[in-house]
Amino acid sequence: MQGGEYMQSASNAAAAAANAAAPMKVEIGPGRRDEGTPSGKRSPGSRRNKGGNAGPQQPSFGMTPGGMPGMDPAAMSQAMAMNMQMMYNPAMAQAFMSMPAMNPFAVPPMFGGMPGNMPMYNPMGGGMPSPSSPMGFGGCGMGGGKGGGKGAKGDGKGRGKTRRGNKPKGAQDRAGSPGSAGDDDPDRSAALNQVRKEGAKSKIPLGEVLPHVLEFARDSHGSRFLQSTLDAAEKDDKQLIFSGIQGNFVALANDAHGNFVVQKFFDIGTVDQKKEIITELYPKLLVLANETHGCRVVQKAIQHVPRESQLVMASKLKENVVACIESMHGNHVIQKCIEQMPPDSVTFIIEAVEAEAQRMASHMYGCRVAQRLLEHCASHQLETMLNKILTVIDKLATDNYGNYVVQHMLEHGRVEDKKIIIGVIERNIVEFSKHKCSSNVVEKALEIATVGEHAAQLENERSSLMFSVIGDPHDPNPPLRQMMEDRFGNFIVQRMIEHARGPERERLRQQLQASQDQLKNSSHGKHILNALRKENMA
Repeated sequence: MQGGEYMQSASNAAAAAANAAAPMKVEIGPGRRDEGTPSGKRSPGSRRNKGGNAGPQQPSFGMTPGGMPGMDPAAMSQAMAMNMQMMYNPAMAQAFMSMPAMNPFAVPPMFGGMPGNMPMYNPMGGGMPSPSSPMGFGGCGMGGGKGGGKGAKGDGKGRGKTRRGNKPKGAQDRAGSPGSAGDDDPDRSAALNQVRKEGAKSKIPLGEVLPHVLEFARDSHGSRFLQSTLDAAEKDDKQLIFSGIQGNFVALANDAHGNFVVQKFFDIGTVDQKKEIITELYPKLLVLANETHGCRVVQKAIQHVPRESQLVMASKLKENVVACIESMHGNHVIQKCIEQMPPDSVTFIIEAVEAEAQRMASHMYGCRVAQRLLEHCASHQLETMLNKILTVIDKLATDNYGNYVVQHMLEHGRVEDKKIIIGVIERNIVEFSKHKCSSNVVEKALEIATVGEHAAQLENERSSLMFSVIGDPHDPNPPLRQMMEDRFGNFIVQRMIEHARGPERERLRQQLQASQDQLKNSSHGKHILNALRKENMA
């Protein structure tokens, strides 16, 4: 909006407010309305007066001489709205308040450059307009609202560019800015206070930091500074920091900030430094593996130390591997062992899982370890575990956690394992398909038997499974009909449409087309019809 149009709009609005603000006589009493409100309409804002004429009206807002003139609720509401608009739109306020006859509020001006010179901060503007800024051009802009427009460089288009170059909200905290570091703490070293002010990129000499390196490691800003310094430091400087921390790696490993410094040494340290850290952590390795921050240090160590150090760590974890598997933190350490160590080095984990295969497979954290073993170990290593799991497929398939292990066996197991699992599914097809957990197992079986690694060897099992769902043509209630309107079973039908082939595909199409009217009236059935159209089977 141009300046002239804005002035005209402000003037019109101001005139309307002045007319509405004329003194009125208000009588209080049941069934009476003030003369300023049209008959049959409630005044704006008078929500509590929803009963029409049944209740008493609000009294007038008459003031003493020199104060606000009396007005009805409608005028009061309009005046308050105008006042709020002026507060957040300096341009309109300046135009409005500069007209003496248009100020029914008898309040002092709000912005610099107006009579009275009483500035008030404008939270929506780009700055306070100065006396030389007509209509708010430049200082506050004309954008109003949410600070729209493309900047505030005297073009009157808002505040869009006023924050350019500033860091996003929260970035200063991450960078260790003065705003997040707080005032100087006399209990902190002067070096740490300086880093907390200047951030992780502080140019403070390393010699001033070294006497306080442990204090730095335990502080959020100091820890970030040390990590940044280690990334760019020369070999001798890294050794100086390492020597300053040596003997305290266990304490720092489970510290909220210190653990990152220890992890950094596993990233950038020398082989000898990594071995020294492992030697220091070894007596407390089991404790650290099951702690919030310590488990991260142990995982990082497993990932970066040489094999001989990995074996040293494994010998310690072996002392109570089951406790680690069942720990919300320790299970991640065991998974990392399986992922990073050679398969012949994780025999101690395999033995622990196969001793209680069903319980581990259905455990919240044990199921994760079983899945990693299936991914990274050879089948002959897992033979005992696999055979035990195969005896309880029906139970694990419907278990909240065990179903993931069964799915992993379908994906990574032996051909004979997959055949056995598909056979169990076929015998329990309706029950499994309508169950929240085992329906995922059925879907995985259809996928693996059609496009998986051993699909060619599973063709007979796949075909038998498909026909068991489609059912006999003379069966009035085949499994397919029981599944297609179920909230889980309908997904199985959709996967069948996707993977069906040859004679089974035609039989499936006929069965579903015969039930088309039933499917149209079902929320789940509509998904099946969409799948039919997608596969050109409609």
